[in-house]
Amino acid sequence: MRDILTVLLDYQYFGWIAFIATVFLTPLAIRAAHRFGVLDIPDQKLKPHARPTPYLGGTAICGAWAITIVAAMVAGVIDDWATAIPLLLGGIAMSVLGLVDDVRHLPPKVRLGLGAAIVAATILLTGAGFQLVYFVSLGLSQVLGVSIIVPTVVAVPLSVLIGVFIVLGACNSSNLIDGLDGLCSGVTAIISFGFFVLAAHLAAWGYSEHLDPVRLVLALGMFGAALGFLPWNFNPAKIFMGDAGSVLLGYNCGMLILLFAERGTFRWVIGALMIFALPVFDTALAMFRRWAAGRSIFEGDRSHFYDQLVQRGLSVKQTVVVCYALAIMYAACGLLLTWVNVGEPIIRTRYAVLLYAGICVLTALAAWSIGLTHPERKVDNEQHAPDGED
Repeated sequence: MRDILTVLLDYQYFGWIAFIATVFLTPLAIRAAHRFGVLDIPDQKLKPHARPTPYLGGTAICGAWAITIVAAMVAGVIDDWATAIPLLLGGIAMSVLGLVDDVRHLPPKVRLGLGAAIVAATILLTGAGFQLVYFVSLGLSQVLGVSIIVPTVVAVPLSVLIGVFIVLGACNSSNLIDGLDGLCSGVTAIISFGFFVLAAHLAAWGYSEHLDPVRLVLALGMFGAALGFLPWNFNPAKIFMGDAGSVLLGYNCGMLILLFAERGTFRWVIGALMIFALPVFDTALAMFRRWAAGRSIFEGDRSHFYDQLVQRGLSVKQTVVVCYALAIMYAACGLLLTWVNVGEPIIRTRYAVLLYAGICVLTALAAWSIGLTHPERKVDNEQHAPDGED
């Protein structure tokens, strides 16, 4: 049995490949954006940054991520090509879809439909998350102490639908948290490293001979790509990732969550969801405030968690650092039970469910107690946050 540090040392090269590739590809993306006029123009409402900013950072992230996966396949580290190739092509397709939306502004229904088709095809080709409903029913059976059986003919199609919802939800959450310079890239780097630690824990125990390397490379590759993009994206940003980047980051996170559902240990799935909790919390909070204000929950605004921190007097950099700290906290909570090996698996699953449910309740209570859930008030344009991404 290996330990987590040994796994990290074995796989570190793929993190470095992604990091170095992003550092060198991002300046090329900046030049291309200026040459072809792909710039994010400020409007002092949803786009309050100071000046037109290049908008092709996602292409650099996608290129580095793809290079890392291909390198792992060529090196023989990933030998499950049947899983890796659909994941790679699906990620590229989602990034291209985001890029087209950045440049041409696709109708939301078209973007959602195409995204759902890409994710569904990826899930069907890889089998990721096929047993989600089985694991949920097994987890509930363990927690409640009763037998819950879902027929396979119902469980598999329902699992695919839930899987599509999880991945698209992760894409949307990553897109929505891309609202301040350095926020999405830094938070996703933290989340990706949390996924890597979880995957390394499983690999150290020889959890899955064919999927352990896939999970490790996906997590570490995105960690390196997001971290390599951060110097160019931190406030004041020289380039934005756009939907081409944020959608890919969400796709990678969502597919990793499904890949943790490979076997019947329910706590790995909810642990991965907890690692990804900050983007989910921000999305849920924004939608709740829009609903409470009597507006469409899909309408864009500046009512996100990070916007409220800026409106309360924090600078963009201070707000981003606070979000980094929260992302680290949620990642640590998601990883907490990976080291709890006492008792039967049923007991450990119950611990996980109770712990994570308690964290969700405490998060909701904390948001309510400090006024983050209050309906959005109208704010003059000059009061909006400076130099943030859209």
